[in-house]
This record gives sequence, structure tokens and C-alpha cells, in this order.
Amino acid sequence: MKIVDFESGQCKRVRSYLDIYLNNELTAETNLEVLKHLEGCETCSRALDDRARVKAQLKRVVLNVQAPDTLEKRIRSDIRQTHRFNFNFAPSWILAAAAVVVVAVMLGVFFRPGAGRSGSSTLRPLSLIAEVAPADTTGKLLKVGFDDHVFCAVDHDMANKHLTAEQMSEKRGPQYEGLLNVATEKMPQGFDIVVGHRCHYQNREFVHLIVRRQQEVVSLIVTKKSGESFPAEAAAVAMNAAGIPMYEASWHDLQVAGSETGNYLVFVVSNAEKRENEQIAENLLPAVGEFLRNI
Repeated sequence: MKIVDFESGQCKRVRSYLDIYLNNELTAETNLEVLKHLEGCETCSRALDDRARVKAQLKRVVLNVQAPDTLEKRIRSDIRQTHRFNFNFAPSWILAAAAVVVVAVMLGVFFRPGAGRSGSSTLRPLSLIAEVAPADTTGKLLKVGFDDHVFCAVDHDMANKHLTAEQMSEKRGPQYEGLLNVATEKMPQGFDIVVGHRCHYQNREFVHLIVRRQQEVVSLIVTKKSGESFPAEAAAVAMNAAGIPMYEASWHDLQVAGSETGNYLVFVVSNAEKRENEQIAENLLPAVGEFLRNI
């Protein structure tokens, strides 16, 4: 029987790049090719989200492991078997197999049924944990920005990277070139822009700038609307000093402020105190809104 493969050659090519794309290691040309394909292919975009979710879960499990002090000694002793096995010269396949066993054991411990919240059989990334009341439209929209910040800056450690201006220009695209200047001008003194790129999460594309000052991390996030908008009844109580509605929420010690303009949603997400995040947002959001209206 002949098996018909309905997946296009372009999809196969892009999927072979997804892991490297998540590690932010593609060349500028290939990165642009992947981004362009993801914009028009919902199947590959979902595949990217799935890989990113698994990768983030594995990373969180490994970082949170608290192994007993005696475990390493016991493992080394068992492997060497009274010095008959030289670990330093072990074939690579043996080391790889050992790593698989360790990960499998940890997954058995941390991903066992009941390990998740409220008896769930799977652990979810932090971005999927923050609870929002189903009827709270404002909260749901603010969580769009929260999710991308956690997915990108936290789960994938992008806040600890430092891209060059050329890399940021390539990854962000020419349409949003001026966004870097807006952020540089409006951010408080001492903050440095360390990342500027486009990323995908939950079938949305984001333009994402990450700004740091020591341990303070601020994300400026822009995404196109998908027919949604902040509720009109909330606008009257959300007016900020610049005269535009600004909506706020907080989850897991992260502050989120958001606004909308034309076809875009704009978010400022940070680990700062509530008032500091408000001040940053009050400086950034009007200027970003003006920039977006002109592109």
C-alpha cells in the first residue's frame, strides 16, 4: 500500500529548524524564512508551541531537582565498579544513555500522575498557570502579554542573553526598526536593551524587546489584534496620566500593564514593583502607540 505524505516539503524543512530556532541560533536568513512560514502555517506554529512547552517543562524540572549529597557519590561508585570503568573515556553513546536514564528517572518523579496542580497529570509552564476569571476580558488580554514574557524571557532564558544591534535588527525586521529608539528614549536611566526579536507563542506573533537593569527585567511586547479589544466600560477607570486607557494586572510577582492602539495590543511586563511598572508603562505606551499608528 502506498502511503501518501500530505505534509509539504516546506513544512518538513521548517520543522527541522524548530529546535535551533527555539535556541535562537539560526542565521538571519533562515530565521526570516522560518518566521515567514510560521505566519502562514498554523500546523507548524502549533508544532513550535508544543516543542517549546516540552523544552520549558524539562528545563524547569532539571533546575528544580534537589538531589541528596550522597547520590552523586553513589552513582559514580556504581558506574566505575571499583575503577574497572573509566568515565572520562566512556563512549559517547554510553554517556548519552546515562543522561537519558537520569532524565527518565526525574520525569518519573516530577511528571507522575498527581504531580501537577489540582491533581493534573502534567506540569504546565508558568505562563499557563496564572488563573484568570473566564468573564474577565481585561485579564485575558493582559495575560497575552504575560504569557509571552514568561515563555520568552523566563522559560527560554532570553532575559540573560545580549544580542548585538545588528542581530536585533535582523530578528525584529525593518517594519519595527524604530521601536528600539522609542524604548531607548523612554526607559528610565540605567536600563539596557538586551534582546529585540520576533517570536511565536500560542499561535500569535510578537515583537518583543527585553530591557534589563541588574536584576530588573522589563518586556515591551507588541502583537496584532485578532478581533479582540479591551472592554469600553473599563476604559473610564483605566485612564493614565498621558490620557490613554492603561489596564493592569499581576500574577506570580510579575506586573502587567497594557493598552491598545489601532490594530495592536501593547504590553509592559516586569518583575518591578507595581508603581515602578506603572511609571515605565506611562512613559512607554503613548510613545509606542504613536509609533504603531505611523507604520
